[in-house]
Amino acid sequence: MKRWNMPLPEAPEQRSLPFHVATLLFGALSLPLAFARHLVSLAVVLALWGIVLGIAGRALVRRQPERYRPATVLRGLWGLRLAVIGLLLSVVVWILWMRGILPILPGK
Repeated sequence: MKRWNMPLPEAPEQRSLPFHVATLLFGALSLPLAFARHLVSLAVVLALWGIVLGIAGRALVRRQPERYRPATVLRGLWGLRLAVIGLLLSVVVWILWMRGILPILPGK
Protein backbone atom coordinates (compact mmCIF):
# COMPACT_ATOMS: atom_id res chain seq x y z
CA MET A 1 0.00 0.00 0.00
CA LYS A 2 1.38 3.36 -0.96
CA ARG A 3 1.48 5.71 1.96
CA TRP A 4 1.58 8.94 -0.08
CA ASN A 5 -1.75 8.17 -1.74
CA MET A 6 -3.67 8.06 1.53
CA PRO A 7 -5.94 11.06 2.11
CA LEU A 8 -4.83 13.51 4.76
CA PRO A 9 -6.98 13.66 7.88
CA GLU A 10 -9.31 16.63 7.81
CA ALA A 11 -8.98 19.36 10.39
CA PRO A 12 -11.71 19.08 13.00
CA GLU A 13 -14.49 21.60 12.65
CA GLN A 14 -14.44 24.30 15.28
CA ARG A 15 -17.22 24.06 17.82
CA SER A 16 -18.74 26.35 20.39
CA LEU A 17 -17.20 26.28 23.84
CA PRO A 18 -19.56 24.41 26.21
CA PHE A 19 -21.38 26.61 28.74
CA HIS A 20 -19.99 29.88 27.35
CA VAL A 21 -23.44 31.47 27.33
CA ALA A 22 -24.27 30.23 30.84
CA THR A 23 -20.95 31.57 32.13
CA LEU A 24 -21.62 34.96 30.57
CA LEU A 25 -25.20 35.11 31.89
CA PHE A 26 -24.29 34.02 35.42
CA GLY A 27 -21.47 36.55 35.54
CA ALA A 28 -23.60 39.37 34.16
CA LEU A 29 -26.59 38.63 36.42
CA SER A 30 -24.47 38.50 39.55
CA LEU A 31 -23.57 42.20 39.17
CA PRO A 32 -27.02 43.83 39.54
CA LEU A 33 -28.21 41.20 42.02
CA ALA A 34 -25.30 42.09 44.31
CA PHE A 35 -27.01 45.39 45.13
CA ALA A 36 -30.47 43.97 45.87
CA ARG A 37 -31.01 43.46 49.59
CA HIS A 38 -32.58 40.00 49.57
CA LEU A 39 -30.80 38.73 46.47
CA VAL A 40 -27.19 39.05 47.60
CA SER A 41 -26.99 35.36 48.41
CA LEU A 42 -28.36 34.52 44.96
CA ALA A 43 -25.73 36.77 43.43
CA VAL A 44 -23.01 34.86 45.32
CA VAL A 45 -24.35 31.53 44.07
CA LEU A 46 -24.61 32.74 40.46
CA ALA A 47 -21.11 34.19 40.61
CA LEU A 48 -19.70 30.94 42.01
CA TRP A 49 -21.38 28.92 39.25
CA GLY A 50 -20.06 31.37 36.68
CA ILE A 51 -16.54 30.94 38.06
CA VAL A 52 -16.80 27.14 38.08
CA LEU A 53 -18.10 26.99 34.51
CA GLY A 54 -15.56 29.58 33.37
CA ILE A 55 -12.65 27.63 34.84
CA ALA A 56 -13.96 24.42 33.27
CA GLY A 57 -14.19 26.18 29.90
CA ARG A 58 -10.66 27.56 30.23
CA ALA A 59 -9.40 24.03 30.99
CA LEU A 60 -11.04 22.72 27.81
CA VAL A 61 -9.48 25.51 25.76
CA ARG A 62 -6.06 24.86 27.27
CA ARG A 63 -6.22 21.21 26.20
CA GLN A 64 -7.38 21.81 22.62
CA PRO A 65 -7.26 25.51 21.69
CA GLU A 66 -7.88 24.97 17.97
CA ARG A 67 -11.11 23.04 18.59
CA TYR A 68 -13.23 25.96 19.81
CA ARG A 69 -14.32 29.13 18.04
CA PRO A 70 -12.48 32.25 19.23
CA ALA A 71 -15.72 34.21 19.74
CA THR A 72 -17.09 31.64 22.18
CA VAL A 73 -13.77 31.47 24.01
CA LEU A 74 -13.84 35.25 24.41
CA ARG A 75 -17.43 35.16 25.72
CA GLY A 76 -16.45 32.53 28.26
CA LEU A 77 -13.52 34.67 29.39
CA TRP A 78 -15.73 37.73 29.78
CA GLY A 79 -18.23 35.66 31.75
CA LEU A 80 -15.46 34.48 34.07
CA ARG A 81 -14.27 38.06 34.62
CA LEU A 82 -17.81 39.30 35.32
CA ALA A 83 -18.41 36.42 37.73
CA VAL A 84 -15.28 37.26 39.73
CA ILE A 85 -16.30 40.92 39.91
CA GLY A 86 -19.86 39.93 40.87
CA LEU A 87 -18.58 37.66 43.64
CA LEU A 88 -16.37 40.40 45.07
CA LEU A 89 -19.19 42.96 44.95
CA SER A 90 -21.67 40.55 46.52
CA VAL A 91 -19.38 39.74 49.41
CA VAL A 92 -18.55 43.41 50.05
CA VAL A 93 -22.21 44.47 49.97
CA TRP A 94 -23.20 41.53 52.17
CA ILE A 95 -20.60 42.50 54.77
CA LEU A 96 -21.71 46.14 54.66
CA TRP A 97 -25.33 45.17 55.29
CA MET A 98 -24.38 42.76 58.08
CA ARG A 99 -22.38 45.48 59.85
CA GLY A 100 -25.22 47.97 59.48
CA ILE A 101 -23.20 50.41 57.38
CA LEU A 102 -25.73 50.26 54.53
CA PRO A 103 -29.20 51.26 55.69
CA ILE A 104 -31.98 48.72 55.48
CA LEU A 105 -35.20 50.30 54.34
CA PRO A 106 -38.24 49.39 56.44
CA GLY A 107 -40.53 46.86 54.78
CA LYS A 108 -44.26 47.28 54.38
